[in-house]
Amino acid sequence: MQKPARPTGVTVLAILSILAGIFFLLGGAGAITVGLVIGTYASSQISSSLATAGYPGLASLGAGTIAAILTVIGAVLLIVGILYLAVGVGFLGGKPWSWTLGLIGYIIGIVLNIVQIAFGAYTNAIGLVIGIIIVYYLTRPRVKAFFGKGGAMPAAPMPQSPGK
Repeated sequence: MQKPARPTGVTVLAILSILAGIFFLLGGAGAITVGLVIGTYASSQISSSLATAGYPGLASLGAGTIAAILTVIGAVLLIVGILYLAVGVGFLGGKPWSWTLGLIGYIIGIVLNIVQIAFGAYTNAIGLVIGIIIVYYLTRPRVKAFFGKGGAMPAAPMPQSPGK
């Protein structure tokens, strides 16, 4: 059986996922770099600068703690970036695992948007609506058929001969 053609929306989502993955990778690498610089080079200067800038709470954390936090955030961003890249490449190829991973990721995004809205970040309503639309789109029969999920798209009905 021939695989259905890739829907245009899947191509758009794949490109956006790949771009997001690249940005997350760059952000993760940047956060790790800054964390390493803070941890090895400028620990005493940063603590005193934070205190004089009016952030005594951050200064009391110490540069080592700030460096560790930035490094962990960077590592998380790298992992998320790799996942976004994998989903994007999988979407382009119509891999069934990418549909599952993408759906899980978008559902997690919906939940996070709801939590952030509950805490007052009302601008996340836009992200919530977009996430819901994407989940709805990914669950359409034509899209699921492209990923090999669910049954194949029904063919057009065969014309019946007049005698039957």
